[in-house]
Amino acid sequence: MSLIDPAAARMSATDCDTCGTVRVPSPESPQLCLLPPQEAFDYEYWARRLVHPGLLRDAVAVALHRLPLLAVPAGKGRRGGYVNLIDASLAELAAQALNSRPGFSDVAVGGSHVTWREPVPKGLSPDDRRRFFGLRKQPQDLPGPVPSTTAPMSRLL
Repeated sequence: MSLIDPAAARMSATDCDTCGTVRVPSPESPQLCLLPPQEAFDYEYWARRLVHPGLLRDAVAVALHRLPLLAVPAGKGRRGGYVNLIDASLAELAAQALNSRPGFSDVAVGGSHVTWREPVPKGLSPDDRRRFFGLRKQPQDLPGPVPSTTAPMSRLL
């Protein structure tokens, strides 16, 4: 894995029409947007499985086409994280966008994968891997609505 590719950092991104974040410069290319975390397709999955659901306050939905996936920051026992995009150039743009956010230090790209904080050690048992990502052994049934964030959209830009 390498840190963010300098060539990707030089790409001239323009504002996304719907979310105001990042678009791949070519009009025929898919767009990548950052959205509030509760917009992510897998938000409830993470909310019920994180040992510390408060991490969702600094999470962000990385939207590629019409499928936003949650990027959960490291911290509070969560040692690292990752998101898999379908294209290496989009992974570079996502890494660039995540790099300045709280909990997303040491962002690296490997093909279509974006990782942050500590790399996942090889040979972890399933329980050790779960603990690395700060996940519960069993999903938690949350009473009432799933925890949401109160972060204004301007904080995502």
